[in-house]
Amino acid sequence: MLRELLTGIAGGTLSGIAPGIHVNTLGAFLSDMGVRSNLLLFAMGLTHTFLDVIPSAFLGVPDEGTALGVLPAHRLVLRGRAMEVVRIALWASFLAVLLSIPLVPFYLLLAPEYRPELGRLFVLFLAVLIVATEKGWRKVFVLLVFLLSGLLGVLTFRLGLSQPFYHLFTGLFGLPVVLLALGSGASPVGGGGDGKILLSRHRFAGLSLMGTLLGMVASLVPAFTASQAALLGSFLSKDERSFLTVVFSVNTANFMFSFANFLSTGRRRNGIVALMAPAAGSDIYFYLLAALFVSMAVLLYAEPLAALILHLLGRVPYGALNSAVAGILVALSYLFDGATGLVVLSGGVMIGLLAAVLGVKRTGCMGVLMLPIIIG
Repeated sequence: MLRELLTGIAGGTLSGIAPGIHVNTLGAFLSDMGVRSNLLLFAMGLTHTFLDVIPSAFLGVPDEGTALGVLPAHRLVLRGRAMEVVRIALWASFLAVLLSIPLVPFYLLLAPEYRPELGRLFVLFLAVLIVATEKGWRKVFVLLVFLLSGLLGVLTFRLGLSQPFYHLFTGLFGLPVVLLALGSGASPVGGGGDGKILLSRHRFAGLSLMGTLLGMVASLVPAFTASQAALLGSFLSKDERSFLTVVFSVNTANFMFSFANFLSTGRRRNGIVALMAPAAGSDIYFYLLAALFVSMAVLLYAEPLAALILHLLGRVPYGALNSAVAGILVALSYLFDGATGLVVLSGGVMIGLLAAVLGVKRTGCMGVLMLPIIIG
């Protein structure tokens, strides 16, 4: 058991810190190699939610759960607050685990009662919010970005790609950040700072609770993803630190409750969970104990690891670093799905850059997931 936990933590650490390598991809690779331990996969998926802050904040490389946090996190990093971003992610994720535990018994009763008709209405409500919260002509601009990204999503999900989310989220949210930094001659990543979280403990805990509840809803409603839960949180948290606290809490809580949903109903709401073998609902309490072990273990080494990575990145010229990251992301897109993957990636980049040129919030790009759901 300990061996499986430690192996899962090691795998989640690798996928968490490696730009462009999602835990689902690594999990599928291990599954093809014959490694299908539920405990190992659980530890790997949970560890990933703690550490995926590193490529998204330091390099601007998102996955689905952290896509909306890329720009706020990157802005703080460029101000020399990199270690604060890491600490926000770690403690928001840890609180999400702690807060999930007392909610799980209630969730196990609620999950079987869910009816799918609610999901589409919820997503439509979020789409209206995205447009309505922009001012003046920007409503038209954000609607354009929403529809274009939605059309990209509709077409992409019909192509049968092996990694559609990689191309979409890297194109819409990741590469535009890297390319804009290259084009503007932005300053190198600032220092790590003292790591102190500049939010009161009371507010931090409250925001983490909000993120945990949103993550719970996202795991319950299949049409309401972790990214959309974070999107809803963006309307309720106005400053960067508050928003990031919600985003990282959502990400971890969504994983925890998706696993609980799997044990309770057999539904697979998460990519890593989809690789697991069926298990009894009564096993949930064992996995909650495992979650505490994994969370505390990650807290022991994550900050020193992030500081080491930041130190190494600081020794690389910023322009060369961004160019290398862009090259790796493009190469991975081709590796995953060939020329078709590159076409999807390019479409996402153009829409992501259009949002920046029009001066609208990047949340409009969430149409990539929302429009396909709305139109069915």
